[in-house]
Amino acid sequence: MRFSIIVPSFNQSQYLSQNLDSILSQKEVLECLVYDAGSIDGSKNILKKYAKKYPKLWYQSKKDGGQASAINLGLKKSRGEFVAYLNSDDYYLPGAFLNVKNYFDNHPNCLWLVGDCEVSQKNLRWTFYIKKFLPLFVFNSINQPSAFFRKSFIKKVGNFDEKLRYAFDYDFFIRAFKISKVHRLNITTSVFRIHNDSKGNTGFNRQFEEDFNVVKRYTNNSLILFLHFIIWKITITTYKLLKR
Repeated sequence: MRFSIIVPSFNQSQYLSQNLDSILSQKEVLECLVYDAGSIDGSKNILKKYAKKYPKLWYQSKKDGGQASAINLGLKKSRGEFVAYLNSDDYYLPGAFLNVKNYFDNHPNCLWLVGDCEVSQKNLRWTFYIKKFLPLFVFNSINQPSAFFRKSFIKKVGNFDEKLRYAFDYDFFIRAFKISKVHRLNITTSVFRIHNDSKGNTGFNRQFEEDFNVVKRYTNNSLILFLHFIIWKITITTYKLLKR
């Protein structure tokens, strides 16, 4: 049992059980730390039920400082050798942690890795497929639900930026990449769920805008910024057409 999984959650009761099952059913998990931001949709009752059944589940349910803040709290509390965070509407696939553990064990120099990720909406799966072929500075090419880190490495990267609403993970990935290049695990380990109330669905344009502002923190290369801007606009236009 070597994994600490952090789950930030708010009013996701219809997806929460599948999320928790996908984590707690895998023997490599040491602990699942759920930070519920005071949900009023029944999530707390689900967490109570799971906490009784699974001693490795810890949770709190109260207002917090947002998603990045919840993840930072989880990182501070986590005890596992490997750490990941998963939004409560996404879920892992069977065998995910075993595959990740084996990769880390066979590659001792690997500090962080990202696996493949499915998307619940079939006509949007291309958005995750193209990530493999784009540099990190021109597109957020990390499949967040399939990203895993050595705990010792996270201490070097630092906390997530709590001032960011959408791009706190992108900012973290860039800082991580500047220290050590990411390894790619060509195995699908998670599913990213798209639904009407998801933050990525309701605010995808604001997310790309914040991504662009994050990139400007780390480079003033006009070509990189131009390519990032163009890919942002192409992706948004295509996404809107497919969502019709």
